Amino acid sequence: MGLISKIFKGKEAVFVKGDGGFDLEIVGESNYTKNLKNLCGGYSKDGSHINEKAALHYENNSAYDKQAIRVDINGKTVGYLTPEDARLYRKKIRKIGHEGITVLCNAVIVGGKKLGLMNKTAFSVWLDFPINDFTIAQ
Repeated sequence: MGLISKIFKGKEAVFVKGDGGFDLEIVGESNYTKNLKNLCGGYSKDGSHINEKAALHYENNSAYDKQAIRVDINGKTVGYLTPEDARLYRKKIRKIGHEGITVLCNAVIVGGKKLGLMNKTAFSVWLDFPINDFTIAQ
């Protein structure tokens, strides 16, 4: 069994490569600051610019949005696609016949800069994922 199969316990998972633009911003990162701090090693004078792999998971049982798409990095939740992007994502995945699939993509975590004794910048996560035009190899 391969590493990806072990990570996702037999669920289908594929990697989608973007154009390197990292222009898909996720939301809700402030709710996962602890996870982001751990992933980045905390706040620092220069802040973070960490490249990682993100996993997009269906979250059909969300109390807030039954169409939610959760974004995890290294097994830790870091936020969600916007509701609009989640619906577009689900529609495109359904259209190509891969409903429920876990998609992996490149991500960057930025922020976490110490500005003074009590001031810090928030962490944010950007995905290199072509939400408007992606395909999954058959």
